[in-house]
Amino acid sequence: MAEEFGLKRVLGLKELVAIEVGTTIGAGVFVLTGMALEMGGPLLPFAFLLAAVPIILVMLTLAMLGSAIPTVGGTYRYPSRLFSPMWAFIGVWGYALGMVFGAFPLYALRGSEYLLQVFPYFQTLDEPALELWVRGLALLLLTIFFLANLRGLALAATVQGFMVLVLLSALLYFGIDGLSAVRIENLTPLFPKGLSGFLAASALLTFALLGSNSVIELGGEIKNPGRNIPRSLFIAIPLVTAIYFLVGLVVAGALPWQESAGKLLTVPAKAFLNPVEMNFFIIAGAVLAIITTLNATFMWATKSMMIVAHDELIPAGLARTNRFGTPHRFLFIIWALGVLAVLAKAPAGTFEIYASIGGLIIFIPVMISALLIKKKLPEHYEAAAFRLKGVLFWLCPSAGVLLSLMIIGMLISQLRPWPVIFFCVWLITGALFYLWRKRSLERKRGQPISEWMKKELVILAGPQSKSETIKK
Repeated sequence: MAEEFGLKRVLGLKELVAIEVGTTIGAGVFVLTGMALEMGGPLLPFAFLLAAVPIILVMLTLAMLGSAIPTVGGTYRYPSRLFSPMWAFIGVWGYALGMVFGAFPLYALRGSEYLLQVFPYFQTLDEPALELWVRGLALLLLTIFFLANLRGLALAATVQGFMVLVLLSALLYFGIDGLSAVRIENLTPLFPKGLSGFLAASALLTFALLGSNSVIELGGEIKNPGRNIPRSLFIAIPLVTAIYFLVGLVVAGALPWQESAGKLLTVPAKAFLNPVEMNFFIIAGAVLAIITTLNATFMWATKSMMIVAHDELIPAGLARTNRFGTPHRFLFIIWALGVLAVLAKAPAGTFEIYASIGGLIIFIPVMISALLIKKKLPEHYEAAAFRLKGVLFWLCPSAGVLLSLMIIGMLISQLRPWPVIFFCVWLITGALFYLWRKRSLERKRGQPISEWMKKELVILAGPQSKSETIKK
C-alpha cells in the first residue's frame, strides 16, 4: 500500500515494541498498584495475570485488523469503513477529549511531581509554590516532546527506544532486588477482601495493561506491517505482564501487605532500596514510565484525526504534514490545548478518568468492525499474515466490547457531576457536528458518506480485493 499523507515507513519491529511497552508501562503501574493491593490483597501478582487475559483477547483482535489492513489511524478508519461512520466519529470525538483534557495533562503533571521528589529543596516549599513548579515543569515536558515529534517520528522513536530501555532497567532492578525482601508471612491471608475484591483489583489493573492498541494508529509508518504488527504485540504484552507480575510480588511481599496497600511504590521500595537507589527508581522508573507514555501518545494521538480531516469531517488542511513527514498542525493544536489543560484546575481524578474513558470509547466501534471484516473484506481476511479463526474470531472482539463498556460505566460513576455533564455535552456536540457535516458532504458528493467510505477502503486495502466495493 502506498504511503499516506506524506508519512514515511520508518518503524521496524524494535521501534514498535519500544512504543508499545512505553505506552503500556505508564502512570498505571505506579499509581494503581497500591490501590489494587488494597482492594484485592496479597494475590496482587496473580491479579495482574488475570487482568492480562481480556487485554490479550482485545490485542489479538487488533493484530488481526492491523495485519489484514495496515493503515494510518486504524481506530477511526476501520469502524468508519466497516461499521458506522457516525459511531466511529463519536469514538474519535470522545477520544480527543480523553487525550487533550486527560492523558496529556495527566502524564505531564504526574511526571513533574515524581521528578521533584528527588530534590529535597522542593519538599520545603509551601503548597502554592510547589504547585507552581509542578505546572511549570509539566509545560516544559509537553513542549520538549512536542518538538521531538515535530521533527519526525524517526527521532521520536529513537528517543522512545532509549527511554524504554532505561525504564525497564529500573523496574527490573526494583523487582529483582526486591525479591530478597519478600516474605511468605507477608502474603497472608490470601483473600482478605474475598474473591470479589480480587476480581475488582484485576478489573482495575486492566488500565495498567492498556496502551499497545496504539500500534494500529501507526500502520502507514510501519515497515512490513502485516507481520510486524502482530509480532510486536506478541512480544510487548507478555513482556509487560511478566514485569508487572514481578513488581506485584515485591509490592505485596516486601512488607506486610497492609502497609503498602493504597500507597505508591516508593513505600515498599524503602524496605530494600537505599536513598541513591530510590532516586534511580523514581527518575528512571516512575518519571520515565510517565514521560515515555507522553512521548508515545504524541506519536499516535494525531493519526485518527488525520483520517477524519481526510474525510473532510473537520478541515482537511489540518492533516497536512511538514518536511519531516509529521502532522505539525495537529501536533500544535494538541500541544496548545494540553498547555491550557495543565494550567486549569480540574477536580481531583478528572484527568485520570477522562484519559481512561477516551482510550476505551474509541475501542468499542473498532471491536465491532473486527466482527465484520470476514464478511465485508473476505479476501483480505484470508490473506492476512495473522487472523483469528473459529470461536476466537467471535470471542476476542466481543470480550473487548464488554470489557470497555464495563470499565467506562465504572469510571463515569467515579466522576463528580460537572465533569459528567461536560463529558455528555461534549459527545452530544460531536454527534450534532457530525450530522451537520455529513449533510453538507452528501450534498457536495451526491452519495451517502458511508458508500464513499466503503469504496475508499477497498482502494486503500490493495490488491487482495477482487471486487470494487465492500461486500454488503
